[in-house]
Amino acid sequence: MKIILFIIIIISLIVLSSCIFFTEKNYYHGNISNHFNGKTFHNLNSEGEKSFSSYRKSKQEYIKTHGKTQWPKQELDVANNIPAQKIDNHQIISTFVGHSTFLIQLAGLNILTDPIWSNRASPLNFVGPKRIKKPGINFADLPKIDVVLISHSHYDHLDLPTVKQLKKHSNPHFFAGLGMCYFLNNLKNLKLNCTELDWHQTFTFNQNLQISFLPAKHWSKRYLFGNNATLWGAFAIQAKLNNEQLTKIYFAGDTGFDNHFFEAGKQFNGFDLAFLPIGAYKPESFMSKHHISPQEAVVAMQQLQAKQVVAMHFETFPMASDNFLDPASDLKQALQQKNINEKQFLTLQPGQQLILP
Repeated sequence: MKIILFIIIIISLIVLSSCIFFTEKNYYHGNISNHFNGKTFHNLNSEGEKSFSSYRKSKQEYIKTHGKTQWPKQELDVANNIPAQKIDNHQIISTFVGHSTFLIQLAGLNILTDPIWSNRASPLNFVGPKRIKKPGINFADLPKIDVVLISHSHYDHLDLPTVKQLKKHSNPHFFAGLGMCYFLNNLKNLKLNCTELDWHQTFTFNQNLQISFLPAKHWSKRYLFGNNATLWGAFAIQAKLNNEQLTKIYFAGDTGFDNHFFEAGKQFNGFDLAFLPIGAYKPESFMSKHHISPQEAVVAMQQLQAKQVVAMHFETFPMASDNFLDPASDLKQALQQKNINEKQFLTLQPGQQLILP
């Protein structure tokens, strides 16, 4: 008991000392907009922020009705995949690494989304949500990465140890929301090739690839003090295959449900492929504000006019009160209720690939 108490005190001191020197504010200086008040960012349809105490209350009420969350106690092995160095033909190959991390290969380019290879989604390597399934690709087996997309600053989406590894491995081009490159380069001194994007801003990477940053309903925070100093969002990728066929891909990041799915589907006239989160949605009384449920993910699929969807943000890190198998089970039920073929909304295991012709 004394050892546990000592560990708690040490952790508290570390967190407190870091917060004295690191407060999230003034990462971005720009014009006031419908999602930036001059100091911090906010959602288009703003709601009152819910506190940690309200989360604890919601979780305790959920446990009384449903019991404690059930997840495996030990890390699970997966079938590792050794991807090709690059894909130059008309195919699109998406390999699920785990959580929200995918390797997307198309048009001779290798793209990573929200990469995390760490064992914990946490600022500390001995406490915080622990990885349950190993990455589907060993980091050493990665091909040269050209582009990295970072949807927002939370630890399960922006993993600094992985970012540092990628810098040494490939020195890729990072894309993220406003304020993020300032955080990574000015505060963390990572010296990344990094481009910040505002919502609805598009960057032309090369003649075959355009990257757009789109609205999402979420928030950003890494330290105890301050929040929303960096902008969160989704990504739309438009790629020309063989300099002819235009492929459109949507990566949602983290988000609650709102009309941004419908607006994106309308703006891009549908998507060939979409990656949508289905986990960390219980208790819904708290989580629904910033995370979609599997049922909402199916509606989002329809509003995006997505031909093919792959699930993410499930069965990797225990982030909320949903049980280990709840997201996939609830997704299957939601698809059945709407008479949608399960093959249109896949739940891959780490290491598995989706190959689109």
